[in-house]
This record gives sequence, structure tokens and C-alpha cells, in this order.
Amino acid sequence: MPLLLYLHGAGESGRELRDLISEGATGTPPVELEHGTALPFLAKHFIVVAPQTDHGWRPAEVNKFLDFLLSSRAGLPIDAARCYVTGHSMGGGGALHAAAAKPSRWAAVVAVAPAGAPRAADLATTPVWCFHGKNDVVVPSGISEHLVQRLRTGGADEGNAKLTLYDAAPAPKGWPAYDGHGSPMPAYATPDLWRWLLEKR
Repeated sequence: MPLLLYLHGAGESGRELRDLISEGATGTPPVELEHGTALPFLAKHFIVVAPQTDHGWRPAEVNKFLDFLLSSRAGLPIDAARCYVTGHSMGGGGALHAAAAKPSRWAAVVAVAPAGAPRAADLATTPVWCFHGKNDVVVPSGISEHLVQRLRTGGADEGNAKLTLYDAAPAPKGWPAYDGHGSPMPAYATPDLWRWLLEKR
């Protein structure tokens, strides 16, 4: 089965794993799967793994974790040609940087309101789909916009350098002051996202 590795945002950092399914993370794959509200396509067609960090997402660590997940020690029936990495905010940036560090390992990357981005040239061979709220008061949408623009300028077509911008993304649940930063709620509820991922190998 294909693997979806989800990297959480800063608000879920720490050593208490249940923080990954806290109210502020509503809309993310771990929360929606836990509550049985994930799209059936996600729930039925992916192995979803959601690790936790207390120090940020280091590309070398993320890629080493992928090596473990693909090893016999993990015991997971993962299709090595269909490994996808995604994340929100800090995790969105972490997903992009992990894919840029080892582009041959990841079939695609989905970044939701990424808090940072690598050089576009390092993602030139990796399909990317960014989601971002134009009204995000935590992470400016320009990060996603500029990355996708640079990917397209570098030769990527619109099918492999995708950008979805929301004029008015919600605030995360329980965090009303973080207007626009709840883009995981509409992003991961996009049926075409999961079909797009499964096309990438």
C-alpha cells in the first residue's frame, strides 16, 4: 500500500503523542482518521504514519525514519514507489525540506501552509501541491506562492507544481486568533488530492 507520512505543526510538538489529535489539529489526517471523519479514499487506500518531534523536522531524520518504515523491522506492507510526505505549517516546511534532501525517495509532497521552503531547484523532479490561506496571519501565503512560481519557471507543469489558495481559510479550532491558519480543514478534505497522489510514483 502507499505510505502517507504526516508531519505535524509546532502546536503539536512535544512528547505526548495524543497531542497529534488535539483540537487545534482538526482537519489533519491523524485527527480525521481518529474520529472516523477522514475521506474514505484516504482511510482505505493509504498507510498513514504520524510521528512526533520535540525539536522540529530535520530532513535527515525524516528520511532515516522512512528507511525504517520501509525495512522489514517495521513490518508494514508499503509500496516503496508510492511514498508521500505531507505536513502543516512547521510540518509543511519539514515535508518540503525532506523531499528536497532525497527527491528520489518521495513520489510527491503536499505542503499545507508551509512555514518554510527549500530551493525550488531541489524539488525540480518531485511533484508538489501547496495549500495556503491568503488570510493566514501565522505563515504568509507568499511562501507557497513563490515556491510554486519558481517550480513552474524552472519547467514544472501545472500538474506537478500545484497551488490551491483560499481567500478565507478558517482559524484552527480553539485558536481563533490564528485566522487563516486552519487550512488543513479544507485541504485534506479535497478528494482530488488523494487521487492526484496515487498517480505519482
